[in-house]
Amino acid sequence: MNKEEYSDSDSVSESEEHQEQVHEEEEEDNTPDIVVPERKFLKEDEDYSVPFPVMRECLVLLLQSRRILRDMMYYRFKMDRFLSGNLSVFEIQNLLHSQREDKESDWIAEIQELKRNLVSEVRRNHSLERDLNRLDKRIALLIKNRGNIQDVLADKAGLKHQKHKGEQKKPDILNDPKKLEAYQNLFYLLQTEPKYLAGLVYLIQPEQMESFLGTVILTLFGDAFTPREEFLLLSLYRLSIQKEMANIATVGDFLKADTVVPKMIITYNKRKQGTDYLKAVIGPILSNVIKQELNLELKPSAVYAAIISEQEIRTGEKSTLDRNVTDDKALEVPEVTKTIKARVDQLISICDQFLDGIVSSLNRLPYGIRWICKQIHQIAEKNFTKSTQDDILKVIGYFIYYRFIQVAMVSPEEYDLVGREIHPTARKNLINVSKVLQALFNFAQFGASEKHFMPLNSWIQSHIPEIKQYLEEIIEVGEPEDYLQVDKYMELTQKTKPVIIISLPEISSTHQLISKNLDSLVAKGEKDDPMRIIMKELDEFGPPPDVSPEDDREVQLTLTNKFQKTIEEELSPGESLLSATKEMVISLLRALPTLPEQKDSAEETPNLVEVLNKARQSDPSLEPEIKKILDNLKKLEEYNLTTSADNYASFLKAVALEVVNRAEIREQQKKEKQRLTTSLNNLRKHQKYLNEQIAQYNQYLQDCRLKHYQNKSKKKKKKGDGAKVGPFKFSFSELSKKGVIVESEVPQMTRKKIKFVISSDTVGVFDVSAKMAGIDVQTMRLELDDLLELNSIGTTTLELDQITLD
Repeated sequence: MNKEEYSDSDSVSESEEHQEQVHEEEEEDNTPDIVVPERKFLKEDEDYSVPFPVMRECLVLLLQSRRILRDMMYYRFKMDRFLSGNLSVFEIQNLLHSQREDKESDWIAEIQELKRNLVSEVRRNHSLERDLNRLDKRIALLIKNRGNIQDVLADKAGLKHQKHKGEQKKPDILNDPKKLEAYQNLFYLLQTEPKYLAGLVYLIQPEQMESFLGTVILTLFGDAFTPREEFLLLSLYRLSIQKEMANIATVGDFLKADTVVPKMIITYNKRKQGTDYLKAVIGPILSNVIKQELNLELKPSAVYAAIISEQEIRTGEKSTLDRNVTDDKALEVPEVTKTIKARVDQLISICDQFLDGIVSSLNRLPYGIRWICKQIHQIAEKNFTKSTQDDILKVIGYFIYYRFIQVAMVSPEEYDLVGREIHPTARKNLINVSKVLQALFNFAQFGASEKHFMPLNSWIQSHIPEIKQYLEEIIEVGEPEDYLQVDKYMELTQKTKPVIIISLPEISSTHQLISKNLDSLVAKGEKDDPMRIIMKELDEFGPPPDVSPEDDREVQLTLTNKFQKTIEEELSPGESLLSATKEMVISLLRALPTLPEQKDSAEETPNLVEVLNKARQSDPSLEPEIKKILDNLKKLEEYNLTTSADNYASFLKAVALEVVNRAEIREQQKKEKQRLTTSLNNLRKHQKYLNEQIAQYNQYLQDCRLKHYQNKSKKKKKKGDGAKVGPFKFSFSELSKKGVIVESEVPQMTRKKIKFVISSDTVGVFDVSAKMAGIDVQTMRLELDDLLELNSIGTTTLELDQITLD
């Protein structure tokens, strides 16, 4: 730098000496050798005939430019290093000293403790939910068993056919409880793991796309707005946009290609919140335009022909004028020019109404549409580095206007925006309005191909800045976690399981699509992938079922998670130790005196261990803390989270990134604390709800049992609650004849002497005693609930000591 400044000053002084020499020569010859045109940026008292003042100023400007460029390159290089975390201990320490010292408590420790409590509460709730499900199942089995007994009695009375007359047959596709459960697991996985659907949309045939997107967006995620389903759906869109833009070279290709994402967004816009916006904002303006008897035709030859037709109607005589004239010829007619001017003013007025309505309703635009545009903008900026900001904003305008608002403007009946039939002239008016607004949102003007629209170019040009600002403000929305108040703990704290209403053809077609494309969705080596596991279970029931499209019966699926994930993996000892060690190093570096900067580039920068050892030598009071850090680093090596081979460079990089992004990380930790606390409170409320439900179910189950017994033994009912039943005595041969005893190892001679006594003192509990010569040989207790549950899973026998019962 000094050398450059020096040489520049020399050149300037040499220029001045040379200028004086040339000046002397000019006085002698009186004829200038060089004539320089007037330069406005020179001072008035300078000699314009001499080039050196110009050169001097150019040299100064060039030098300043070089300095600015060097500073910019240095700043860019420095920022790249900062963002990548490739900083020395000295740079990290300087950065820490320049930051405001943290006054907050140790949030990492608090977050870890909250997560431990959350895991504990989740386990407790899962246990309670299992108990509740078991009770629910037992109640259902008891009611079903009672119905089966009534069927037997009705069959004996010849009434079975009459009883079942008119009952609808259960859909074959869901005739097995295990198969039903597999479908519940499948659609839960599709709903909560966007990678499967994001991959599947690129594997289906074009003719299947519309019906598939209907299943995905309207069935699986619901037509109406719920925060959970909206959050999951937006996660799917983010992944789909990333996948699609990764395979496209430019913004223009993204708009021109017949890609999947635009089709997905169109389907998304047709959901309830999109149609509600259109009805509230666009609907009233459309109705106002349609009810006016307007004709906004601007093509001169068409206007000319219409004037002739009106004249013929008015006079009742056929005109002798030629209707087939060119546009230029038609414009020579004053009436045509006057009519077009009036229509241009009317068209501008209507465009103003739509534009004001669109821009002023920004805050009413559905959050999901805005967030999708934000993702498109961010991903486009990252992927299409050669595209200008205007090019990217055009993409936002394409999806907001062309694929959303304009569709409703030219076909309002699709969204039920106007309650009347649209006259062809009114529809053509709307097409002209939409065409002008489309040019505006595309930052374009009309050219020679649409010459009759060129009078609107000045209006378009004047409103382009307004549209750019509108499109920039569209993407200024927060993240779904904040706006929708949902997060990764959402699934752990739900009181009720998610439910979808889905038709049998949709179940069948989705199953067939996944089965056909499974190897493309999931690598063959990933045998433990959740999708492969579920599809393997469904394969046990045979190939995907064929359901006729006419059989459009709908069923309700209660979605269940076969692979219940917890946050325990986030509480792994390695991750917890890494976070704690980073905080210890940051606190230590903040407290240490500033390290000397390396002046000589050849001098080696001290690594983290060297800095810690020097600090220990200079201040013995730091010994315990530094020893703890070094011990932790060795433990982190055991977890493969860092290595001493590179002097813990990977760990230092993690510390650097933590410091560089300190403010953002602390804000994230603050939100994480709030979410965990909210989730924990919700879990405890849910726990109270589950306990209340279990108490109610237990009481209901007891009532069912009592009613079951009382109805069966009205005459034998004794005083009390009617729970006492029996005793009933049966011989071994009686139970064998009835088929109760299936197999037995009891000797034949002994069987004649055995009597079985069955009684019940408690509802649903049977005491069975085997007696020989009046003496109890064996006593066992059987519970009705256990027997019914075994029967429901296909277990038809019960093996006891020496005998097997049906």
